[in-house]
Amino acid sequence: MKRLKINGKGVMDLKLNNKGAALVSVLVVTTFITIIATTMLYMAAMNYQQKQTDYQNKQSFYGAEKALDELKSILVGDVQEAYVTAYNKTTRQFLVLKTAQARNEYFQDAFIHELNEKWETRVNLNSGDLAAAVRSIMTGAYASEADSIYRVLDYGVYETATSTGTAKKFALKGVQTKYTSGAFTTFIYTDICLEPPQVDWADTYSSAGDTVTEAVERETIAFTDYVFYVNWRKADYDEGAAGSYDSIDIGNKVTSP
Repeated sequence: MKRLKINGKGVMDLKLNNKGAALVSVLVVTTFITIIATTMLYMAAMNYQQKQTDYQNKQSFYGAEKALDELKSILVGDVQEAYVTAYNKTTRQFLVLKTAQARNEYFQDAFIHELNEKWETRVNLNSGDLAAAVRSIMTGAYASEADSIYRVLDYGVYETATSTGTAKKFALKGVQTKYTSGAFTTFIYTDICLEPPQVDWADTYSSAGDTVTEAVERETIAFTDYVFYVNWRKADYDEGAAGSYDSIDIGNKVTSP
């Protein structure tokens, strides 16, 4: 409020009353700080929410993928067992089978037959439910991942034409997994193929006096290379049994392997 005062010299002095100015300044500064703090808190909350969303999305993907990886490791064991059985059978027929090609075909058929018989037994023990048969072998350390595998369309022996004849493989067709983390669910679809390991049957193991075990040890084989995914694809929703992920042909199914 303005006040007028006449001094001793007869000059009028004009003085301002600054009461309340400090309060206004405090209010302005407080409001400014509040706006900055609110903005920073909002940005921090948004950043946290984005990180949580990203984390849950990744967790759902890794959970679905982990189930497949665990199943794959078990299938590597199946390949090892089928390899030893087929190798043993082939070496017993080594002299009867005159050529390396004949031995290789015999070994391949024995390998595939062993895998097919193993899975027929597993499916029969689970009343024809293939997905249940897959889950049944995922016990112990793998049990927590087993429930992620919820659908398997088919299994069996498939063959493709090659320049020297036909190549056979055993396959689990249409393996489907899902995993939920928070609000996110990831679906993964794939075929899993198991191929016979490559063996050089031109070597005369019998004349070298090797036992079957010694012959197997002489072979350096990475069994993990013979179990692989085909038509692997990630999805964010359940596409059902007819999911359109079968873009790569794994061959024709053999009705009587």
